[in-house]
Amino acid sequence: MIALANYLIIAFLISMVIGALAIPRIVDIANRLHLYDQPDARKVHKLPIPRLGGVAFIPAVIIAIAVISAFNERLGLMPLLQGITPQYYIAYLAGAMMLYTLGIYDDINGVSYKIKFAVQIFAAVLLCVSGLWIASLDNIFYIDRMPYWIGMPLTVLFVVYVTNAMNLIDGIDGLASGLSFISFGVAIPLCIITENYLLALLAMAYIGVLFAFFYYNVYGSKNKVFMGDAGSLTLGYTLSFVVLHFWQATPVWDPHFHNIGIVILSTLIIPILDVVRVMMSRLRDGRNPFLPDKNHIHHKLMRAGLSGRKTMVSILLLSALIITINYLVAAYMSQTLIVLLDIVIYVLMHYIINIFIAKNEKKNGTIWDKCF
Repeated sequence: MIALANYLIIAFLISMVIGALAIPRIVDIANRLHLYDQPDARKVHKLPIPRLGGVAFIPAVIIAIAVISAFNERLGLMPLLQGITPQYYIAYLAGAMMLYTLGIYDDINGVSYKIKFAVQIFAAVLLCVSGLWIASLDNIFYIDRMPYWIGMPLTVLFVVYVTNAMNLIDGIDGLASGLSFISFGVAIPLCIITENYLLALLAMAYIGVLFAFFYYNVYGSKNKVFMGDAGSLTLGYTLSFVVLHFWQATPVWDPHFHNIGIVILSTLIIPILDVVRVMMSRLRDGRNPFLPDKNHIHHKLMRAGLSGRKTMVSILLLSALIITINYLVAAYMSQTLIVLLDIVIYVLMHYIINIFIAKNEKKNGTIWDKCF
């Protein structure tokens, strides 16, 4: 366990240093090539900002994991690769690299959402083909074991959904990276409990490069950068990959740790429910559900009067609160009740936000358009 703790620290440091060194140089390249995220009526920022920060994510993570794996295999300090299913990780790397390449191309030239969906679906199918698919819902809504012909399509839907949810939530500084930081942070001890040490290292390596990116994204002035689709797509894909490990038919974790699957899923509850709410709102208004607007949770909090920084912190605190509640009640409530509790909390939160929006826009003399 001491060796694992050292490996986690090394993974964090390697990926963080690579990110810290690479991102300013990526910003320089983006500035020279004029690869900017241009402001418009829907976006929060007012000036053109380089959008290729996510280009540093996958290389930093792969280098960190490869260095530690090679070092461990040479010295044999711990069974780092024992008990893993190699095809899962091979499929993940293939899918992540496809989305990474697609994201870079989209950040430079733009890609239609149809092509994005096609590549995302193919990347999700790769995970299913490798054998990683939702095989059990642990009696959520009284559904337990699932046959492959239901579990595999559900897995594809889940992976594509989470991948796009992280892409859509990336609307203000620090939000997508902060939510991912929390999700990976919760995943690490759960991966250790399940003895999936390589997955814990993957999560820690991502935390390292996200730490470096967060600094430039939130506090950067000269080197301020957005992650772009190269970052958000691979980030969402990786998070779905991590969560899927906890929804297999034969769990290996300590049975005294109740409802571990719902705890890890709750780390994504805000982006997951936000997409549902936004899509329903667009359909209700007769609009294309895939066209962007300013109705995401961060837009609403800013309409309520919060600054971008306070909005980011508020959403991160809300995510931490929901995760904590789910963990505390997991031993006393079924997963179905926990899911319903999360939905109730989310709905009540939006009604409270709507009240503050109405007050703020009435004070400013603007007309409030309800946007649940």
